[in-house]
Amino acid sequence: MAHIEDARELVIGVSKDPIFGPAILFGAGGTMVEVMRDSAVTLPPLTAVLARRLIDRTKVSRLLEGFRDLAPVDTSAVIDVLLHISDLVCEVPEITELDINPLFAGPSGTIAVDARIRIAQTPSNQNRYDHVAIHPYPRHLVSHHHLPDGTPLIIRPIRPEDAESEAAFVRNLSPEAKRFRFMGALRELTSQMLVQFTQIDYRTEMTLIAAIEGNTPRQVGVARYAINPDKTSCEFAIVVSDDLQHQGIGTMLMQALMKTARDKGLTRIEGTVLRDNEDMLDLMRDLEFEQSTDLDTPDVIRVSRAL
Repeated sequence: MAHIEDARELVIGVSKDPIFGPAILFGAGGTMVEVMRDSAVTLPPLTAVLARRLIDRTKVSRLLEGFRDLAPVDTSAVIDVLLHISDLVCEVPEITELDINPLFAGPSGTIAVDARIRIAQTPSNQNRYDHVAIHPYPRHLVSHHHLPDGTPLIIRPIRPEDAESEAAFVRNLSPEAKRFRFMGALRELTSQMLVQFTQIDYRTEMTLIAAIEGNTPRQVGVARYAINPDKTSCEFAIVVSDDLQHQGIGTMLMQALMKTARDKGLTRIEGTVLRDNEDMLDLMRDLEFEQSTDLDTPDVIRVSRAL
């Protein structure tokens, strides 16, 4: 009943390991799946690059290319299926097993001919991504806003591929803005700092960036927190582009950051602000942060508030 020209039969599956959580399998499918035993396994979350590497680890990957009178398979469609499966098992912890066999893949796309899913109830005290070994990109934290003049603005968690835009953002800050953010002289971020700022563990820290939407999005603000050793509070930092001050970006970033920290179960957020950073101190007052001065560092104001 299902028909695709020049189709190859594949299998995509998910099984749940008691230690590592869900694992994704890809390989040759159909009635010969257990005889061929041609498959590879990886842990979610997947990116297009990781999905491509998973496919390339199997012998069936060579059959996806064109040979003899068979046209090559639309590999991007197979990768798209793997990405959707990755998203599914990351967002639905109740899934303990999943099989798509066979998945017909041909030049015109893919069709799942048969599928099976097994589910089980999860512990009531389990947090959103406790069931996966690697924390996926938290897409649910992406939000869309507008500046006072109607310019569209997106606030979202940072990704490793944002390293270039993060470097350009900091490079274009004024010397004063850099001093306020980093508490000292800094021309631009080092390679080590870029890795630290963009390749983060979402379980223990969060970085939200604000970007002007368009054909070439431009980063215009960043706010981050790191959970303190007490596991109940976090330390934050924030900076906004000089040319977009007083547009509400700082307020939107801080509100989003505080909501994320609150949803994480944290009870307090705190940070340090230079005494001459009057705009930031005004923002902290508007957000009802308490302010205090350490006698040992009178040029620094400590700000904090309950979440």
